[in-house]
Amino acid sequence: MTDLATGLTSTTGPVLLDTAGDGVDRHLSDLLATGANGTPACYLADHGAARAARDAGSDPVLYTAHRDILPPTRALGAEWFADLCAYRPGQLPGGELIRSIGHWNTPAQLEVFEVLSGRVLMITAWHDSSGTPVLNWQACEPGDLVAVPFGAWHQTSVLDGPAVVFNIYTDLPGTEQQHTSRHAAQHAEIKYRSSAPVEITAIRTEAGFTLTGSRRGRDHWGRGMQAVEPAWLREAVGPGGLVALHTAASANALARLVDAARAHLPQTQPQPTGERP
Repeated sequence: MTDLATGLTSTTGPVLLDTAGDGVDRHLSDLLATGANGTPACYLADHGAARAARDAGSDPVLYTAHRDILPPTRALGAEWFADLCAYRPGQLPGGELIRSIGHWNTPAQLEVFEVLSGRVLMITAWHDSSGTPVLNWQACEPGDLVAVPFGAWHQTSVLDGPAVVFNIYTDLPGTEQQHTSRHAAQHAEIKYRSSAPVEITAIRTEAGFTLTGSRRGRDHWGRGMQAVEPAWLREAVGPGGLVALHTAASANALARLVDAARAHLPQTQPQPTGERP
């Protein structure tokens, strides 16, 4: 595990998060792990180059994941959890951006991210209520917010690193699901390997980046659409940012976020387990 800097700063002021030595390092080999039905846990732009690098003894740390970076908050009859990921700069073999493994959220999971430092690309995919595939990407600066649609897949890639991304999540009542988001967070085989990954990712170009993918992934998801931070999300989180929202644990403030998310986030159509494109 790697010691990281403390006293991180967002656009709203000091963020008192102690990240010294208590995270889990994610390596190149984690991207090559086996996923659903014996397939890779994630799609890589150049799987062969990544596998060759690992087999040659190169298995660098890509990022460090800090679960429960702040104590859980209880509000609105649910527990809210806070995580943080610290990403290294650089790129993977084949030119792909340093990235998270990526995973599908549960249908009831409300998850919001804030970039604290660096620049990242958030790629999100889901099927809308009519079953139509939707692929979005959002380039995020420090202070920018992203809310993941219920039941959607998402991946974080590093545009300028090192980059630090904070997030909070909870499960909203009233939605049937096989397991909670908390259970998935504690069991890698559920979070990362229960459903096939979206076969889309981002590679470095002279212009910055471009989305790429397998032929099946491109045919299904299309080219993707640029997204921006929605006004409703900024208003719901408040001027203090996501860390302040979680720390204050104000039932009224969290209720505003829940109500806004229910009103504005896309409602996704579930896909059969292990059969997602």
